[in-house]
Amino acid sequence: MNDDTGSMELDLGGVEARSTFSFDRAFDLPTPEGGVTACAVAVGVSVSRSASSYCVEARVKGSVRAECHRCLASFDLPVDTTFTFILNRGEPSTLPDGAEEEDIVSIPVTRETTLDIYPRVREALILEIPIKLLCREDCRGVCRKCGANLNEGECGCNPGIGDPRWGALKKFLNGENKT
Repeated sequence: MNDDTGSMELDLGGVEARSTFSFDRAFDLPTPEGGVTACAVAVGVSVSRSASSYCVEARVKGSVRAECHRCLASFDLPVDTTFTFILNRGEPSTLPDGAEEEDIVSIPVTRETTLDIYPRVREALILEIPIKLLCREDCRGVCRKCGANLNEGECGCNPGIGDPRWGALKKFLNGENKT
């Protein structure tokens, strides 16, 4: 398992008005099939401080190792996503434009407070990955008969021969099954 996350900790105690942080990390993400896949990202974070809150804005760019659902070839899926959340110190503040209530996290903030944003980065990546992974838009997949990758060329199978289980329906539609 590749887990070079170390930490993605923001030192909130050192933020006066606005601070930036950056992280380059490689780690594993879970797959829908129950396995894991490699991921490498660069994370840029901007933290703005107000009287009672911190606004954390992050951009995550990188790639996730994926397997095409049509041809089964491995490829690097580019990811580029952003997320924003607010950390309240004490009582809740008003929501900024575009923010939703679930984007507000209330935590006790002291001078030494640090916040690990790795769980938010991981969540943003998982949400960014499409349900159907394709190596390219015009992926032709694999041959139903021999399993050859059709992106690499024709396989030589006769495309006119269909699945024999549909033979009775084909005869019916052609009018061959009249009684």
